[in-house]
Amino acid sequence: MTAFAWTLAALCAISLLEVVLFAVRVPQLRTLARLSPPEPAHWPHVSVIVPARDEARDIGPALASRLADDYPDLEILVIDDRSTDGTGDVARAVAGADERVRVLRIDALPDGWLGKVHALQAGTEATSGEWLLFSDADVYMTPGALRHAIALAESDGLDMIALVPEYGAHSPLVVIAWTVFLRIIGVVLSPKAIRDPGSKQALGSGAFNLVRRSALDRTPGFEWLRLETGDDVSLAIMVKHHGGRLELMDGRGCACVDIYRDFGELLRGIEKNGGTSAAHPYRFTAGILAFLAVDWAPLMGVAVGLTAGLPWLAALSAITFASMTAINAYALRLNTGRWLPALAWPLGSGLLGWGLARSTWLVRMRGGVVWRGTFHPLDEIHESRRFEL
Repeated sequence: MTAFAWTLAALCAISLLEVVLFAVRVPQLRTLARLSPPEPAHWPHVSVIVPARDEARDIGPALASRLADDYPDLEILVIDDRSTDGTGDVARAVAGADERVRVLRIDALPDGWLGKVHALQAGTEATSGEWLLFSDADVYMTPGALRHAIALAESDGLDMIALVPEYGAHSPLVVIAWTVFLRIIGVVLSPKAIRDPGSKQALGSGAFNLVRRSALDRTPGFEWLRLETGDDVSLAIMVKHHGGRLELMDGRGCACVDIYRDFGELLRGIEKNGGTSAAHPYRFTAGILAFLAVDWAPLMGVAVGLTAGLPWLAALSAITFASMTAINAYALRLNTGRWLPALAWPLGSGLLGWGLARSTWLVRMRGGVVWRGTFHPLDEIHESRRFEL
């Protein structure tokens, strides 16, 4: 029992280190909507590239929110990527009412490409903006957000701005699992390091990746990333590795998106990430178990400390659990304005860990990734991998 107690104490110490890292790093994240950058002398031409596959429910209102922006030199290109649900019809109706919108239909996916990456490449080739905003079809923008982002990028000499949007979800299980994801991001990533050209840290956002075209032109481009399942993160890494200046920012008040409708959709949504972890399934599974051990150690420590008559362990574990609860609640409140679901964060750890492990082994057993109706063999994905995410 003594060895087990000391193991729990050590795991609690790791959890407390997480708390410290979170407390140090999260304040480094600047909120775009709270800044007041000076307007540039000339507003550059911006091309918004919206990859869309079977997004008929959301794309109309989402496009309307973008068109409500007051940016003076804007074009929006919707890439209708083999949609079967009327996405293209909705987008073309919007385009018919506003000349700033165009629709490009893709009927076939070339061999050796993931659909979204191919759509991003097609959009890049078909637009002329000095700045390119790659943004998913279900993202809602606040009027003035793009103007604000361009003004900041120009005044600070940035080549890329990635926004963490405000996430919404109707499923309690999704919210609880997403709470843990937000906390992990706050622990492992340093916004200060992402801003530092000498650091390798980088992070992109599928909701809002604003990239200077000249910086993208210095890279091998999307063709080099054609089978990267984490396309948004890989784009950020690629831009930074080729000399681009990058900043990750809090996008509250500028961008929001409703994530997965239910927990089953969340599981399906993270399946493609198994293409990354399936290369080392045992190592990844061991990492998941270690993550769960650290997250659940405070609860176990309280129980063991009370039942085994070890008040020091019970006290340490209780302090650790309270601290972990606080940062989970703060992470959720910071992003969504809610905090109550975060009290169930130990459940969220289990759900997220199980979902990631499931995606790893599902991809491994299938021998590849099934994404957006297309099967991509695992060997092909691994041979084309550019970055370990």
